[in-house]
Amino acid sequence: MSSPSLPYNPALDGLRALSILVVIAFHCLVPGFGGGHIGVDLFFVLSGYLITALLAAEVRQGGIAVGRFYARRLLRLYPPLLVLVVAYLALAPLLFPQEPRWTMAILALTYVMDYAIAFNVLPPTLGVTWSLGIEEKFYLLWPVLLPMLLRARRPMHWLLGAFLVVTAWRYAVAVQWGWGQAYFRFDTRVTGIVLGVIAALRPTAMPRWVVLAAWVAMVVNLALPSLPFQWLTAGATVRVTVAEIAAFVLVSHAAAHPTGSWLAQPLMAWLGRLSYGLFLWHFAAISAFGRGHGPWVLLAVALPFALAMAIVCHYLIERPVSRWSRRRFMPDSPGGSSTAATDIRVRHSTGR
Repeated sequence: MSSPSLPYNPALDGLRALSILVVIAFHCLVPGFGGGHIGVDLFFVLSGYLITALLAAEVRQGGIAVGRFYARRLLRLYPPLLVLVVAYLALAPLLFPQEPRWTMAILALTYVMDYAIAFNVLPPTLGVTWSLGIEEKFYLLWPVLLPMLLRARRPMHWLLGAFLVVTAWRYAVAVQWGWGQAYFRFDTRVTGIVLGVIAALRPTAMPRWVVLAAWVAMVVNLALPSLPFQWLTAGATVRVTVAEIAAFVLVSHAAAHPTGSWLAQPLMAWLGRLSYGLFLWHFAAISAFGRGHGPWVLLAVALPFALAMAIVCHYLIERPVSRWSRRRFMPDSPGGSSTAATDIRVRHSTGR
């Protein structure tokens, strides 16, 4: 059985591009982007949607090849991250001599930066990989949990319940222990991924006014300045929830309308395909150049550097590895080989 693939949707890549551009502007402290965390919230919803759509397609073909899924995810995400970490270790003695570089490298490569940064004050250069830690935990758990969910009598009720419970948990953590623990941890930030799962399993046609309201909510959330310290709890809770719900609407709409919008334009789609590299490299450029410069200078340095490195990583690392991965882990394709001995197939009925 070959691994299924989804029809290409340029609008979703356009959303990915929008997400990373917002994050870069936010990290460069560009005026008007004080709520740039919405880019990460949008990434999480997109991840939940795309991974669930892929796994659901495998389910329809008979079962999830868990080992194959893990291998594909590892080969997709790890090589570019490894290049970043190796470059960081090589240059840190010159550029970041005060940073505990080996500790930071290990935290990034083991995908536990989310909890490390929630409980400790850590340097930001590789700290940006906290969001990768959240996504990787989802990738690890979801191929096993999804079949159980689909066997449940009312899977949407379970998902909505999970969203509400974890949202309430994030609020409680923020009040009890502060915004940092509420903002960075997998157990408090999986809510956006859950909404992406819902979007994949229950496609919903969004009325035009709902889509417009979602865009307005995103723009207002983005434009609001970073909140004063005493109101950071609200920033880690209310604004995240608003961004997640708006992102759910936009992802659902883009999934149903893959072409025809400005998000699907070739430039946006291309930037979306480079978004992983842009995310990995932009903060390293900001840290190396220094925060003493103005936001527009920072942006003028970080964006071209990150774009150049993303292009290099995409065309020289990600695409060659992806081609090899498809040959290796799609045994029905020409040149493929069987991995049945290492795959655990989870077979089930949908319960519908």
